Amino acid sequence: MENQNSHYRFHIYIRGIILIGFTLLMIKLVVTGNMLYFIAPKMMPFIYFAIIVFLLLGVIQIWRSGSKKRAELYCDCGVDHTSSSSPIKTILIYSLFVFPVITGFLFPEVVLDSSVVAKRGFKSMAVNEEKAKGNEEEVNEAEEYLKDPEAYMSELEESVGDKVAQSSNIPDVPLEHPEGFEIQEQPEEFYAQLKAEMLEMETIVFTEENYIAMTTILDQDPEKFAGKTVELTGFIFREEDFEENQFVIARFGLSCCVADASVFGTLATLPDAKQYGDDQWIKLRGTLTTTAYQDWTLPSITVSFIETVEQPKTPYVYESY
Repeated sequence: MENQNSHYRFHIYIRGIILIGFTLLMIKLVVTGNMLYFIAPKMMPFIYFAIIVFLLLGVIQIWRSGSKKRAELYCDCGVDHTSSSSPIKTILIYSLFVFPVITGFLFPEVVLDSSVVAKRGFKSMAVNEEKAKGNEEEVNEAEEYLKDPEAYMSELEESVGDKVAQSSNIPDVPLEHPEGFEIQEQPEEFYAQLKAEMLEMETIVFTEENYIAMTTILDQDPEKFAGKTVELTGFIFREEDFEENQFVIARFGLSCCVADASVFGTLATLPDAKQYGDDQWIKLRGTLTTTAYQDWTLPSITVSFIETVEQPKTPYVYESY
């Protein structure tokens, strides 16, 4: 029995150490500011909460591992929680948790670059609208739903009739929204106001707060901004079919974390563009024109000024309305 208790205390101790390790890793990322390489700023409160919870659970586990009283080691559920796994299996399981902690301390945090863009492609509203043409009917239905969800659901229920209710294969799912539910509408007023402000600007300067919105507005209506001067900062990316004088100046935009990162970029042309390599951070100024690319009409910047800059402390941009 004593050996069994010692074995179980050892496992509790290791689990506590792992929890403390994750806590220290999160603290390190928060203190250095590198946590924003992985998540959007709006997610930081959850990280602070996780740090506190992981720390408390880790301390409790380590404290329990030092107890020799059986009542403090085992619960009263009647189940034997002692591990019967082989040592090799136990090491493999714990390594799944230990490895991320060790690599998090040993290796530097890497910012998303053009290799990721090559797989995802840069985000363009013109491209998205072209793809949406084939789904126009679904879009119209979604718009009707957003305008008046209750009326839409009533009409849908009438068109289906009693077939749904009579079917034994369909579960009893409520067709009404839960109490307190509110549909979040798109910030149309924000975009309209920002677009009006951009049209009045002599030089459209892309800010980190409005980078995504400004890029989206340009993609939606590139002809209206032809002739305008723009100034922005980003990294260079090229598609395989670009000409030598073409590149995209882009930034990664995050909604929640790097898993949902999208690339927001604008085409640019420069005679000696090949001297600037992929992933190089630049600041440029130029005049907006339009160009045809793969049957799409996209905004393009004819560069008049360009300089290399250091990567910003916060390289990503975030949706902010």
